[in-house]
Amino acid sequence: MSAVELFTTRMVPHERRQGFWCSLVAETFPGMTADVPAGIRADLARWSVGNMAVAHARSDRARVERKRDVRDDRNLVFHLQRRGRLMMTQAGRVAIAGGGDIVIADEATPYTIDISDANDCLVVHVPAPMLGAEAAARDWHAHMLDGHDPHVALFGRMLEGLWVERAKLDRLEQGVDEVLAGLARMACLRGTPREAEPSRDPVDYALSHLHDPELGTARIAEMTGLGTRAVQKAFARHVAATPTGFIAEQRLQRAAEALKRRDGRSVTQIAFDIGFSDSAFFSRCFRRRFGETPSSWRDRA
Repeated sequence: MSAVELFTTRMVPHERRQGFWCSLVAETFPGMTADVPAGIRADLARWSVGNMAVAHARSDRARVERKRDVRDDRNLVFHLQRRGRLMMTQAGRVAIAGGGDIVIADEATPYTIDISDANDCLVVHVPAPMLGAEAAARDWHAHMLDGHDPHVALFGRMLEGLWVERAKLDRLEQGVDEVLAGLARMACLRGTPREAEPSRDPVDYALSHLHDPELGTARIAEMTGLGTRAVQKAFARHVAATPTGFIAEQRLQRAAEALKRRDGRSVTQIAFDIGFSDSAFFSRCFRRRFGETPSSWRDRA
């Protein structure tokens, strides 16, 4: 067991918090970049348990993106949501987790995570071979396990216990990582998955149809069979935003990522591809959100 390292932005000057937290996230989770507000309030603890890396993070609202891990060893990343909401997008799938749920990501594939305010999450990297051949061979892209299932809850309690007893980890015997891997394997193979129904999940529908310039509350209600009020409540409950605000933010985030890639598309083409029907309006929205024009953003990147 390694010693627990503790970090916080609360002791960092307000104007330096954003850079401090982004650097810490990149160091703790290789290949990960973070989009966080200036003055973010966040805490991170990290340690290792045998062959596993464990972290505990609390933060304000943020968005993180992780690139494909190109190392020879493959890890599955388990995210135990303690408080707040976590929305993971990977390989075309979307998982939205609440307290007690566990979301799994495969490090071999890029993914993004949108984190709610007052978020609290435990993260453990499990080498795929430790889960056994059957579990390792399955598709775990943005796979969510229901926190009410007893197998999933037992694994979650083990993770919680490691955090609660963090000051005594150096007194534990070797092999705790094997116990943890056994519980993770049981949760994966016996736990109840929670699959969203694309045709009924308004947030999932919005994420899959951002390119539609007519996308809005009325269109989502029509295509999911829900009432407009139900759509608004679903967005408020799962992502703490209105449908209009969420759609605009997701489009602008995707535009920012596309501009950084410099894939040959013009600013106007990117605007149209992500659902804007007016390039001038897109530029105004982009500047209001990021503080500079799309062209300047691309040049600086």
